[in-house]
Amino acid sequence: MSLKFHWKRVQIITKFTVDTTNSEETNSVKFSVSQKKEPKAYGSIELEVGLVVENLESSEHSIRANGRYEFTKDTNKMIIDIPGYDRIHDGKQGFFDEKAEEKTCKIRYNIVVKSPRLYDSVELFDFYHFDSTIFDVEVNVLGHQMFLSKKLISLQSPHLYHMIESQNINYSDLPTGCFFYIFHDFLQIIHGVDLQLDNEHISKFLDLADHLEVPRVTEYCKRQMINGLDGMTTNQMVELAEKWSFWDIVPRKLAQAHCLADLKAQDWDLDELERDVIDQITRRLFELNC
Repeated sequence: MSLKFHWKRVQIITKFTVDTTNSEETNSVKFSVSQKKEPKAYGSIELEVGLVVENLESSEHSIRANGRYEFTKDTNKMIIDIPGYDRIHDGKQGFFDEKAEEKTCKIRYNIVVKSPRLYDSVELFDFYHFDSTIFDVEVNVLGHQMFLSKKLISLQSPHLYHMIESQNINYSDLPTGCFFYIFHDFLQIIHGVDLQLDNEHISKFLDLADHLEVPRVTEYCKRQMINGLDGMTTNQMVELAEKWSFWDIVPRKLAQAHCLADLKAQDWDLDELERDVIDQITRRLFELNC
């Protein structure tokens, strides 16, 4: 009998991929997660994965499995053995429709970044284990029990502080399209971790900082834009700054140029810039040339 598996993702983790390809026939079901091959892939990061093989007749009979794994530069594939092979393939057990032409099982999976170390240099807080020297409150954050510092949060955002006080944060409390892993890293920044943002996620962090009224994180994002983001050109930085009315971004970027070589290295594309930005660049050019 040919049995196919349909994977349903509960949470999106853009840096990792799940294997859904056809594999050789065995007497076991395996679930694998691999880190995507990118120029700046995570050097060391810990994941926790939860799986549910859905039973169509009763959720009580669904099969569950989980695993924890640390990706490093040398190990890049996590494999979880899913129990209950005989039950899954038995048409009487309710894991697939026996009458259907294509026999399909459904597997839900959830990937959570636990206590990762990004780029082998930044140690993140472990929000999943209580440390009295750091944390003072337990909060349900988008379905995950996490320990946070209410004191640190209260200093930065009264709005977020009131959400923490309720000990429950739902997706409806956050901007549309904000996934758990984005908010997890946002909380890391609030707790003082210096994360390197990139072109793909900077807008999401700005949305969160604006929505939750956290000016320190807004300034944090602006500094990273000025210093340069992976995957973002100088002109794209200007476009994003204009979108958010960050009128100090261009002057601060130009102030980083201490000689003509520095200004050239900033790689401004004058053909695509507004007149006022070109005027600012021209003034800086004359200042450096004097």
